[in-house]
Amino acid sequence: MFEMLDRPIARTFLIDGRDMDDADRPLPWLLPLYYTPLAPGQEQQRILIISSPTWVRETIHDLHARRFANVNDWSSLLPGANPGEVVSILTRRRQRR
Repeated sequence: MFEMLDRPIARTFLIDGRDMDDADRPLPWLLPLYYTPLAPGQEQQRILIISSPTWVRETIHDLHARRFANVNDWSSLLPGANPGEVVSILTRRRQRR
């Protein structure tokens, strides 16, 4: 049974991964990785493509042509940490083996 939440939970990731005092902490890099609790016995995999918008789209279409993942299974292009960079995320779930 899935646990239902009123709204998705966004996770925050620091750019350098270090835990620092709030005064010294750089602005966090926010990725909208919405968390929906896993059902018992499920596991989750996330694949990220990070590059220019053109290259990300080309890679997604190439992976679709190779029958790796449907184009519609990827997230929309999200701003990356660097200027001119975007991120797209593929999330898959399956029963643990």
